[in-house]
Amino acid sequence: MSQSTKVTPFEVGVMSAVIGGGVGYALAPRKYNLEQLLTIEPDVFEKSLPQKNMVKATDAQKIARNTILDARNTIIKAAKKNAAEEKLVEFLKSPDLDLAYKSIKGFLPKARAQSAVVLGVIGGAIGTITKMIYNQRNV
Repeated sequence: MSQSTKVTPFEVGVMSAVIGGGVGYALAPRKYNLEQLLTIEPDVFEKSLPQKNMVKATDAQKIARNTILDARNTIIKAAKKNAAEEKLVEFLKSPDLDLAYKSIKGFLPKARAQSAVVLGVIGGAIGTITKMIYNQRNV
């Protein structure tokens, strides 16, 4: 007599989420670097360096966040003229932006944690959907 075990889509989803989270954690950088801060999407930037967290910051750190935000806006405007790459290189060589980044680096959450959560959710969803489709084909 053969024994078989059924695995539910939920269990596959949880397993996929755990694996995706592990992969996301392992592959992500520890923290965002200056180039990533200057080029990430605005919503990701706001989640990474929210204004509400800056309440606890010193005046120098608040100025540093605004400096980086101004540089981001300049890059966005330069992108409309196809000059974003040049502006980015210029800003990466700027000692002022480098100092600004160093002063707010402690406020940046670990990119690994964010990547682990994102890839975990994506992996879980894909695993669950795949198992559900597979179950429908074998019924």
